Parts: sequence; C-alpha cells; structure tokens
Amino acid sequence: MSAVGKLAQNRYGDLVGQRFGKLTLVKILPRRINRRIAGRFRCECGGVRDFPISRVSHGGYSHFRHCGCETDRGKHRTHGMRSSPEYSSWVQMKLRCLDPGNKDYPRWGGRGVRVHPEWIDSFESFYAHIGPRPPGTSLDRIDNAGDYAPGNVRWATHRQQCENRRDSWTVEINGIQYPSVEAAARAHSVTATTIVRWCEGAYDARRGTKRPPRPGCRRWRTYE
Repeated sequence: MSAVGKLAQNRYGDLVGQRFGKLTLVKILPRRINRRIAGRFRCECGGVRDFPISRVSHGGYSHFRHCGCETDRGKHRTHGMRSSPEYSSWVQMKLRCLDPGNKDYPRWGGRGVRVHPEWIDSFESFYAHIGPRPPGTSLDRIDNAGDYAPGNVRWATHRQQCENRRDSWTVEINGIQYPSVEAAARAHSVTATTIVRWCEGAYDARRGTKRPPRPGCRRWRTYE
C-alpha cells in the first residue's frame, strides 16, 4: 500500500460503513479530490458519488449530506445523478438505439438493437439493474446479438469489449480454439502480434521472403 493509502486508512479507516446525513462511506479511494482524500459514498436514494471524506464527515458542509438528490433548500429531485457517468451511459445508449439522427444509430438502432422498455423512461430502473460504473469501463452488451436488457448488460473494460465485437477473430492453436487473438496471446504468454504471425506467417524484409504460418495455427473472422 502506498504512503498516501496508509495515511488514508489510518485517518479514515474507522469511518467506512458510517452514515453522514443520507450518505454512507462505502470505501476509501486511491485518489484525491481537490487535494483531499476521497471516498465513495452511497446515498439512501441509491445514488453513488465520490466526495472528499473530510467534507462529508464534517457536519458543517450541508451540501455534502446527500448525493445531490436534494437541493440545499430541501427540494427533492428525481435521482441527483444527472452529472454521473452512469447517467451519461444511459443517455448515449438511448441515442444510438432510438434516434435515427444520431451518428451511431446505423450500428445499433438501425441494426435492430433495442432498449428494454422500462429503461427508456427510467434511469432509476436502469441503474438499479447495472449498478455503479467501475473506473475504466463503459456500457457493453454481453450478447452482441441481443438488446440492452436485463441480464445482457455489464460494465466492461476496453479489452473485454474488443473481445466481444461482432467481427472478432477466432484463433485455433494445436486444436484448441480461443475467442480472440488477445485470449490466445494470454494463454501462450506472447503478444497478439506473435499470434498473428503464427497464424498468417511473416514477411522477412531482410531476405525478401515470407515465413509460412506455424503448423496447427490459424485464425478466422467470426460474426455474432
């Protein structure tokens, strides 16, 4: 654990699980917000936000006593997550599936991909199913032939999404099939470029010759 991490745990570790207003500290984050040690808080409305822990744990900061679901005057809002990455993902999902004027519509809505009816008008329903978005991930369909619907959505990393593309490569090495070049590379502890060379051969510029594919290695495109 880094020195900053140790400091954060020593200073705020005993606050994890405690409630401050409508917010409960879920965990201490390995980063700072405005130079202050940050934490992830869950609001009683279901919203999840990251705040400086000192701002929330100190009772004098009334605007850090909820995730944003209330104004400082106490006026209730729907969910208070309009500026969150989860809300942005929900909006973009609907645009590419429902708006023919959107540049991405031909690849989603134009291809028949639909959004679960309950999610179209309810961000809360969408969020209740998929939960907070982990850092470094974005919205992905588990089955690319299916819709954005319960059981078929997840937060996925860029690598996971590349392996899940409609036009991915299937690789076979010595009779064993892998769902992608990247998966084969991990299994054999080599780079993806090496796997391609095994399957396609490689051109030797110095000799002006092409090395043939490695025996038992091939790859082909698969369309889901």
